[in-house]
Amino acid sequence: MTLHTRLLAAGAALLLAAPALSQEARLSAVYSLPATNDLMQSYFAFVEDVNANGAGILQIDLRGGTEILPRNEQMNAVSRGIIDLYFGPAGYYQRQVPELTPLDAAAVPADKLRAAGLHDAIDAGTRERAGVAFLGAMGTGYNFQFYTITEPKIDDDGTMDFSGLKIRGGASYDPMYQALGIARVDVPAGDIYTALERGLVEGIGFTTIGVSSGGWQDFLRYRIFPTWRQGNTIIAANAAKFDGLTEEQRAYLMEMIQKHEMLAYDAAKALEAVDTAALAEAGVQDVVLEGAGAAEVTAAFQDTFWVNVAETLGEDEAAKYRAIIDAANGS
Repeated sequence: MTLHTRLLAAGAALLLAAPALSQEARLSAVYSLPATNDLMQSYFAFVEDVNANGAGILQIDLRGGTEILPRNEQMNAVSRGIIDLYFGPAGYYQRQVPELTPLDAAAVPADKLRAAGLHDAIDAGTRERAGVAFLGAMGTGYNFQFYTITEPKIDDDGTMDFSGLKIRGGASYDPMYQALGIARVDVPAGDIYTALERGLVEGIGFTTIGVSSGGWQDFLRYRIFPTWRQGNTIIAANAAKFDGLTEEQRAYLMEMIQKHEMLAYDAAKALEAVDTAALAEAGVQDVVLEGAGAAEVTAAFQDTFWVNVAETLGEDEAAKYRAIIDAANGS
């Protein structure tokens, strides 16, 4: 065998031994919040970062929001493999996939929740129930609270009279609203301005960010404390699609998700400050409930929350999730 032949043979052997380069994966994605919503900016930044640095590895094809797929169909589309990724609130789908619910009780950043094992626990449950992989919690760093048009009625014991107030809130708010006697009105975020303008609601339950960007301070006059729940916007994927990625692709996607979980946390804190300033400039007054008043709002959420989780998932599952979240919140 000539030297040339030996070199060719050696080269062929090296090529055969070398791992094949993985083909670039493309993941389709939808989102359920309006594109103008402040929370969406962290998702857009995530997609831009993934695509800018993932050439040859992974790309995300952001298809759009509710204009291309109604909100109530988006998680079904991910579950069935029609769409690969979902961006948006978990609260929209907690009846369909109740394993997403425990996330609401968390009060610390995503890295602490992940370290405590919450991501893994939710992922195991959502995979079994719906074929959906839970990948990331993008909703830490902001909370929920009440905003009203009319001045709150504060009783002698310091509690606020919520009875009969027509306040906007999603289906996941039901137990808390019922405990406080609130008349819940289901209004999508994109329709809140119109609902306030037409007097369909007397207030809203909403996040500590995004109110001023919606222009809702044109109608709202009071911001009620304490806050009572952390945000629950998430990244979820079709489990089979995610598992079918190469190890390199999965590692890259998860690296970017964990990076942007914390960037989203920082962004939320910055947006809270912006919103606070804008609401103050518009004349929105803060009403800070203390003592019995604060305890009533907190208990209305916490007491009903874990009862609801136990009824939905069972006592053992509820206890498992609560132990994880209590550990994370105390870390």
